[in-house]
Amino acid sequence: MDNLQSKNGNIFLKSLISLGKILFLFVLAYLFIGLFFAQNTIQLIIGFFVVIFITLPTIFLFFFKDKFMEKHPKFVICWKIYRVFYVIFIVLYAGFWIFGTWHLNEVAKTQRTIDFINSKKITLDDVMGKNLPPQPDQKLNDSTISGIDANKNYIRDDVELAIFKEYPNSAKIRAAELQYAQALQLELTQVDSSETLISTIRKEDSAYNCLGDSETNLSLSALNGKEKKLDNIILNTDLRKNKKLDDFKKYMTSYSLPKIENCDLEISG
Repeated sequence: MDNLQSKNGNIFLKSLISLGKILFLFVLAYLFIGLFFAQNTIQLIIGFFVVIFITLPTIFLFFFKDKFMEKHPKFVICWKIYRVFYVIFIVLYAGFWIFGTWHLNEVAKTQRTIDFINSKKITLDDVMGKNLPPQPDQKLNDSTISGIDANKNYIRDDVELAIFKEYPNSAKIRAAELQYAQALQLELTQVDSSETLISTIRKEDSAYNCLGDSETNLSLSALNGKEKKLDNIILNTDLRKNKKLDDFKKYMTSYSLPKIENCDLEISG
């Protein structure tokens, strides 16, 4: 009875080992096939490294080592030495794979944020005040960087209401100022990398130009005065001012300004 149980246990263990070998070979085959789909030189080098120093030694270890060592016992010492490097190579590859996966996820996350930033534009309903929010509690509104945005148009409610109060009779000026306010609000709430900062700065540059187009014969000093006035309304707390400054110190880098439309909406009056 004991012999039967022992025999069954050995069969079960051997089956698990065989299954493990098959699964591992599938992984190695996947890595080997990936070599043929390398998109750049670095991927190609890594692919050859994996094949030569991990895939082939693993196949040797699983299927040929015992018989080979019986025929060539002198290679036992060489194998013991290489085993150390083999483990190091696997650990290094696993580390690079984990880091690479994390990096790709971060790149994808950044691109999603950039796409979100670029997708935000003011609408005609925003300009005409169809979804105007109620006056927020100013203490609660100023307790966070993002503040209160009840109508979810990425223009802080107190800023939106201030623009409507200042320009009740000019949809064109409101549109330009709302666009600028939205761009700056996106900077305060969406920036977490150099790429996302540049995306918001480009929107602000576009909005700044739109401010210039919103009034006839607007001088540069008057335009800068309008921008400063809006900045004072939007960056009305130390929390918000420090967020903008900190992001610039942390993420600012050189960038180019592609040709883009100045205004989200073309409004005549």
